[in-house]
Amino acid sequence: MLVHLSIIQWIGTILTILYGVFLIVSVRRIDNQIDNWLMVLNLVAGALMILTILRPMLGILGLLLEIPVALLNGSLIFNNINWSNFTVRCVVSAILIVVLVV
Repeated sequence: MLVHLSIIQWIGTILTILYGVFLIVSVRRIDNQIDNWLMVLNLVAGALMILTILRPMLGILGLLLEIPVALLNGSLIFNNINWSNFTVRCVVSAILIVVLVV
């Protein structure tokens, strides 16, 4: 199923999976500071990114879900949004989406 992917798509798939694992690990690390519904959104976004290996569209959906979740994390958990961190997350998500679509 994934044999026909180019090298760039393989790299994008691997990076998306690692990003999903990072998201799940980081949400488990702060689970006592976060509401249950926000933790579920983070876990769903991370799980969708990990499922990129099955269908690239699941990873793209996870990356698109991660952007508003990052805003919610910043505004609800830390009571302010770190705009430089959010910008980096948006750029990384956009690059990974482009790589997965190509």
